[in-house]
Amino acid sequence: MERTRPVLKVIVGVNVLFLVLLAFSAPYLEPGSGSYVVAVITAGLCLVMLTISAAITYFEWDVFGQF
Repeated sequence: MERTRPVLKVIVGVNVLFLVLLAFSAPYLEPGSGSYVVAVITAGLCLVMLTISAAITYFEWDVFGQF
């Protein structure tokens, strides 16, 4: 878990940054436009990655320890 935790911190940081940027751009997006669809898909992917990162941290799975 010693190498996994720093990688997860970077992943969580990048996903939070993307979600903050999406939150700032949300008022300027028109529902149904291409930009809106891309923003929703990106937000969904970021939330999935945050969930996976939280699960790996919670179960203390050493992702890089198997190699």
